[in-house]
Amino acid sequence: MRASPDDILGMAFFARVVEARSFSDAARSLGLSKSAVSARVSRLEERLGVRLLHRTTRRLALTADGVRLYERCARVVAEADEAAEVAAGASAAPRGVLRVHASAAFAQSYLIAPITTFMDLHRDVRVELRLGDRVPDLAADGLDISIVITQRLADSGLLAKKLATSRVVTCAAPSYLRRKGIPFRPQDLVHHQCLAHSVLQFEDWHFETEEGPVAMRAVARLVVDERDFLREAAADGLGIVMLPDILVADHLRSGRLRRVLDDFQSIELTVNALHPHARHPPASVRAFLDHLTECFRQPPWEEALSVDAAPPRATKRAKGRTLPMTEQDARRLTTVASLYEDVDAQGVARLRDVLARTKLTAASKIPASTVTMSSRVVCRDDAGAEHELTLVYPWDASGQRVSVVSESGCALLGASVGATFEHGGRRLRIASIPYQPESAGDHHL
Repeated sequence: MRASPDDILGMAFFARVVEARSFSDAARSLGLSKSAVSARVSRLEERLGVRLLHRTTRRLALTADGVRLYERCARVVAEADEAAEVAAGASAAPRGVLRVHASAAFAQSYLIAPITTFMDLHRDVRVELRLGDRVPDLAADGLDISIVITQRLADSGLLAKKLATSRVVTCAAPSYLRRKGIPFRPQDLVHHQCLAHSVLQFEDWHFETEEGPVAMRAVARLVVDERDFLREAAADGLGIVMLPDILVADHLRSGRLRRVLDDFQSIELTVNALHPHARHPPASVRAFLDHLTECFRQPPWEEALSVDAAPPRATKRAKGRTLPMTEQDARRLTTVASLYEDVDAQGVARLRDVLARTKLTAASKIPASTVTMSSRVVCRDDAGAEHELTLVYPWDASGQRVSVVSESGCALLGASVGATFEHGGRRLRIASIPYQPESAGDHHL
């Protein structure tokens, strides 16, 4: 029996119905009515003299003859699809609909300009952009390209074109850090309000420390499935967030967000354009991938990240007695000064003067009679009354806990037993230091 052109068309319709598992979905993909597709398959059954499908109101099922025919029809249709792709890809001029997927946060920041210039260059291409953080099924959703930022790609059978690289950063708004404090160690996150993405867990907030890897699991109190919301929530002071640096680059540059725990993070990410076209991709896909590669050759976020990553401005060495301080405390206090500069310029200026007299010293070499961060200090006023003070970071100041940016705090930092200073309208003299982190071996806290 020789198949007629009408038979071949019926076989193609039959294969589409089997793959779609319904006449309605097959008709939709073919751009025809359900009745037209059903009639074509019925004519094929009459022509061959066999029943190919069991039809019920709920589902379709292949008959034994249908299974045998589909195995052959599927190969024919696949070859026809590939031939169509070859023909489309051979065209030098991109045309038709290009369907692209990306996260809203990435698209809003970095895809508007590339898409605009691409459409200006290729007037016969219409771009359909779909936004969402979940990576779609490109074949099922009829997409040509999906742009994803990931630590590692799943084995999906898709082709990946690397566009750029990124790093994971942990960050929060200055207002939040002034209110809740700066986490100086990953373990400090248990005392903070953390915001997480429901899909992108970055290995449960993984950090590298001197003691080994630390994974802060389940620290998040708010979990969201959209990165743009997470970024804006963090910028509004809701909590600490972990995101790819390219998605927060502008907020880091403007100061709406500040990095924390940078010394403990090493997670590398890649920006990839995924597409399903193994051979002979359509001209529009090839052109768009080449266009993105060129646009991200010099990534637009690099300038913002380089500004944010710039080291703190150097402080001129001040004259006067040098103050022993660990490198850890000096770094932390420099960060504190940067964070509070906009809200307490006078206090920060005092702190910078103290830091300018710093002599970096190993913890074991700092005299036990020297006041350092978190020291408990017993003082006596002129009447002989005792007052116990503790030198703390600004967000912990209350009662006898003295902020390091206050006048009293700056006077205490680096002072020794016997020194005098003003506090609360009284003249106090340092009588003893019952507890100092360095002498207690707690300098890492």
